[in-house]
Amino acid sequence: MNNKLIHFVSDFPVFIKINNQSLGDLKSHIDTLSIETNCEPTLLVEIYPINSKNCFESVPYFAELSILSNQIKTNSNFLEITNYDDINFEIKILPMKITLKTTQKVLEKIKVNNDLNIVLFDDGNENVEISTKTSVYHHVLKEKILNPKCEYFQQNNNEFLFLTGKTQKNQDFLVIFNNFFCNLEISADIIETTRNEITVLNYQNDIAKHGIVQKYTLNENEFMLSDEYTVLLEGEALKTQDPKIIPWAFCEAINIKNTKLARFYLDKTLNSMLSDEHLLSFFGDYEEIKWNKYKDLENTICFVYGKEQKISKTFKFEIIEGKITNIISLD
Repeated sequence: MNNKLIHFVSDFPVFIKINNQSLGDLKSHIDTLSIETNCEPTLLVEIYPINSKNCFESVPYFAELSILSNQIKTNSNFLEITNYDDINFEIKILPMKITLKTTQKVLEKIKVNNDLNIVLFDDGNENVEISTKTSVYHHVLKEKILNPKCEYFQQNNNEFLFLTGKTQKNQDFLVIFNNFFCNLEISADIIETTRNEITVLNYQNDIAKHGIVQKYTLNENEFMLSDEYTVLLEGEALKTQDPKIIPWAFCEAINIKNTKLARFYLDKTLNSMLSDEHLLSFFGDYEEIKWNKYKDLENTICFVYGKEQKISKTFKFEIIEGKITNIISLD
């Protein structure tokens, strides 16, 4: 059995033990802890969240890793394994959330009108209770919200209630109730509302400064997704001339389906050879793109495929005078 390198990463601070031995802590999403397996067929992983506001309410937990000839498996739903090759495996630690029911704590009371009142309370979850003269309606929110506000109106013989606020990550939050039942619940960087249309903007945090816009339109008695497109937050795409960054910038453009920007990074020969459809389908049906951080290979990017069994494929980009001249699969 060949030795394997296992790399642990996490989006929230954790302390890790392997087979009852301390491995160390991960304080941020850019940190990595790596081990090399020897001949152990299994590894017992202990995860201990480090107390912080980014802890995501995770509890400590145990998981088992099975070391096989060409892969690593786990019995846990809270370890996400990506196979980079037969040697390198990345294990992303996910939070295990357990909601403990507690005594109800009233957070906000909002009097909408004489016939309609709203109470937000915490019993381990964030809850909304809507009271009318004749009925009481209940909804559990997906996340906690701050500074809630309400707008109530009637349209097409339906009663609509917009509950807005801010999430703990300082994003805009919106939940729409139609006749007091939840129709839409979303959080985003920016949410704008009218009585007939909801516009949502999420920043992509990429080099070019893209954003994704989604529009929800009132269709008879519910808001439905009616349009989705990308925008440039700086008015025009920000570009790079750094050969080390060009492959990543190109892949980000493909990921956002901006073929015009992607072509900026290709040389004349590739641009003449490849149609937009070919550009968008070249890498196949992938889930995400990642830097090739576990192998010292210049100008390579990893594409990750699969939702449960995650497998990475490495692509090398040949660059001459600031333009991509060839893309080669190394797998």
